[in-house]
Amino acid sequence: MIQIGIVGTGWVAAYHVRALRELGMDVVAVVGSSVEKAEAFAKEWGIPRYGAELEMLFVPEITAVHVCTPPKGHYGQIRELLLRGKHIFCEKPLSLCIEEAKELAELAEQSGLVCRVGFNVRAYAQCQKARELVQEGALGRLLLIHGSYLQEFGANPAQWSWRYESALHAVTEIGSHWLDLVQYLSGEKITAVSAVLDKFHPVRYEKEGLLYAEAQAGARAVEVPSEDVALIHFRTEQGAIGSVVLSELSHGHGNRLAVEFTGERATLSWNSEEPTKLQFAHKGERNTLYQEDSFDDTFAKQFRSFYASIGEKSPCFLPDFREAYGNVALCEAILESDRNHSAWRSVRL
Repeated sequence: MIQIGIVGTGWVAAYHVRALRELGMDVVAVVGSSVEKAEAFAKEWGIPRYGAELEMLFVPEITAVHVCTPPKGHYGQIRELLLRGKHIFCEKPLSLCIEEAKELAELAEQSGLVCRVGFNVRAYAQCQKARELVQEGALGRLLLIHGSYLQEFGANPAQWSWRYESALHAVTEIGSHWLDLVQYLSGEKITAVSAVLDKFHPVRYEKEGLLYAEAQAGARAVEVPSEDVALIHFRTEQGAIGSVVLSELSHGHGNRLAVEFTGERATLSWNSEEPTKLQFAHKGERNTLYQEDSFDDTFAKQFRSFYASIGEKSPCFLPDFREAYGNVALCEAILESDRNHSAWRSVRL
């Protein structure tokens, strides 16, 4: 049986361990940002070995490592693990730096190891069905792609976290999921973008683990580098045009990713708040296709595909590091556009 190591002790690491256990996989070690955090996580999940040093995962019996840490640490961790011959499953985004992402893609290709990035939204049954319909030509030539990704976690008072100290933006945090999904479903790459981003309270006030827009007694002022919202226009390589609204301030939306594809013959749409439904319409007629699925299911599905690609050499539906590098380059083009008064920018690879 493949033995697995985990880097990270947050909520997403817990999702990984739970799904891996459901698949009968053997998680044998966890590395945390401190020994105390690693110990607490290991005791909760019954993991035999724990620590704060990445080196503990270099032992030969550990075949694959799941990187579930904040993106700013991905480059150094992944580079070391690749040099030690580990297959890697990394949470998105691969990196916040285009040069780092490119280097990791090249190292992964040279190594011959299986390296994938966890864009789990691809795994929804209705997203797989949508891809099938688009790819087989049921919509005809794609003309328009649009949608949104709306969440409320950034609405004040917001829970303080490492995100507010990093360069992780609405674009790279939630937008990377949306951008990956529309390219995966459509089979078309986004080649040019125009964007406007905004953060409405660049200085906020942290008190007892919460962020406020206005000063509070006993609160400390915090400079927030990342944007709250983004409006993006784009063009694809085959000539479709599109747009997306990204927001971390939208009340009432815990996690709503919505996409709609309009072709010459039909339109389909899906959103993550109603994941079992896929709307498929011709002019004057709309149908709803149903398949049972949930957010939790997506983790087991992506891990099953990942490990089948290691053991059985089966194709994996998740992006490899080269494709994930393309996602980083796309996010960088969006940020460049905003910094240049929404001027159109080509995606450089």
